[in-house]
Amino acid sequence: MEQSIKVESMFDGRSHHGSFRQHLWHRWKWWLVARSFVCVALVVIGAYMAIHYSGKGKKFADFISVAFILMGSVGFIRPMIWQMWNERKLRKHPAYGTKICYTFDQEEIIMDGESGKVVVPWCALTEVVETKTGLLLYQNTKDYLWIPGYDFEVGEMGEVVRLHRVD
Repeated sequence: MEQSIKVESMFDGRSHHGSFRQHLWHRWKWWLVARSFVCVALVVIGAYMAIHYSGKGKKFADFISVAFILMGSVGFIRPMIWQMWNERKLRKHPAYGTKICYTFDQEEIIMDGESGKVVVPWCALTEVVETKTGLLLYQNTKDYLWIPGYDFEVGEMGEVVRLHRVD
């Protein structure tokens, strides 16, 4: 590739909504599936126990059924809470609400915006992942940059992933 890829992206809540879900799915796919199965099982068992033992004077069974339903429900809500915390963290970033111009070339990524200019060599990124809705650029296993897919032309996200692999 001779030419660099240039992408302009808005860094705001609209463009980053759902990026945390993509990150979770990429990093913790099997854990999320297993946890969902356990949560559904807890809610079903709790509901069965509530229907079967309710009103029969068995306080322990009533307590267990409510506890199972509560634990299963909280298990489903937890990723949503994490996403809210992540979006809150993004709103505190100095570049939030501004447009950032990304330039991807053979040696580095240049990020230029109102809050400053940063040059990042490909070796500083641990992983670059193309998803259905955007591009995840991992600095480590937890911290990532997100560029929504609608900011790229067709095929550019795959080319960016190849640039990282070449390095």
